Amino acid sequence: MTPGINLQQTLSRTTLAVGDEPQLIYVLLEAHAEGLAQQLPKLPLNLCLVLDRSSSMRGERLMQVKDAAARIVDQLGQDDYFSLVVFNDRADVVIPAQRAIKKADLKAAIAQIEAAGGTEMAQGMALALQEVQRPFLTRGISRIILLTDGRTYGDESRCVEIARRGQSRGIGLTALGIGTEWNEDLLETMTASENSRAQYIATAQDVVKVFADEVKRLHAIFAQQVQLSVETRPGALLRSLDQVRPFIAPITIIEEAERRWVANLGDWPDTGVQGFLLEVVVPPLPVGDHAVLKLTLRYHLPGANLRDQARELMVRVSLRPAEEVTHRVDATLKHWLERLVAYRLQANAWKCAAEGRLEEASERLQMAGTRMLNAGDAALAHTLQQEATRILRNGTVSEEGRKRIRFGTRGLIGPVADDERETTT
Repeated sequence: MTPGINLQQTLSRTTLAVGDEPQLIYVLLEAHAEGLAQQLPKLPLNLCLVLDRSSSMRGERLMQVKDAAARIVDQLGQDDYFSLVVFNDRADVVIPAQRAIKKADLKAAIAQIEAAGGTEMAQGMALALQEVQRPFLTRGISRIILLTDGRTYGDESRCVEIARRGQSRGIGLTALGIGTEWNEDLLETMTASENSRAQYIATAQDVVKVFADEVKRLHAIFAQQVQLSVETRPGALLRSLDQVRPFIAPITIIEEAERRWVANLGDWPDTGVQGFLLEVVVPPLPVGDHAVLKLTLRYHLPGANLRDQARELMVRVSLRPAEEVTHRVDATLKHWLERLVAYRLQANAWKCAAEGRLEEASERLQMAGTRMLNAGDAALAHTLQQEATRILRNGTVSEEGRKRIRFGTRGLIGPVADDERETTT
């Protein structure tokens, strides 16, 4: 079997009651590698680490980060490129971009890193973008991994601009925040693009595994420039598209032509499942079976020298008289919808809080807690209830609680394996 991507669909309701009003359905689209994609040759990895070495990183944090960086060197092959930039009040290139061959020398350079000074991230990002563009790769994966524990001052807009410049050139960014003092708004803005994400590391002990998991995931990439096209029947409307697996993220989708939407989904590893939730308005239709959506996934498989591959899937619903229809939502889809709604509720809560509407913020956090409890995450539900109470009493939430909620509702706290978010219902 030719390697590729398998598509599966699950509808919130496969049968709708005939009526005069439009109806809302959700479509869970799940995709995974097929045809022994895992046996394709690994694509070369061009990786630049950007490490905060300000004074707040002293002690166990820096020790764990240096250990994690050294282990990354061990994970790299002879076809991979590695570079390392550190920053505090200024930025320095500790390891210029080079093949990961002289590993003892690379690890010796990592061991010399010391913590001192403040935090000015933009200088580090600028040098990282410079280094990661030095290798000439005809094919492969170029990424920047940023780790910080503090707030950068006065250069936030430049950080975003540098991240966007890299992303426009196919260079993704993984931004890791450790502790509670870093600016989650900035990291989430910097990573609001394909092949990029922000992640919360609660404790220094998690750094080594998070770094190792990220490199393992990058090495597992087999499909690149993945794009989803959605065509609707006349009268139907695609209201939203969100990623739900392996983590939750809103997806930018553009109406490229009449009744045709397109979304760029970046590069995919062959580990785990990619899951997306589509919110669709179905127009009034007569009794019978009807095609509502045509989904087309396009992608390249550089390891197999295959370009412009495509998989298609038709989404159909059945319209029946109301007395023949039962209103039961699929349990798997409901699980991911609960998590997505919790994410949206907490995002809205922070907007309410910023505008001084504390009661509304508290209500939304409580509602998000109920959703997370329904989805099987009792610990995060408890955090949401705690912070909902705190915001009413004190007018604010704790830094730790805010980060646990923002990244926990997305599934992006600490080391998270690809298969840890299986449906619990």
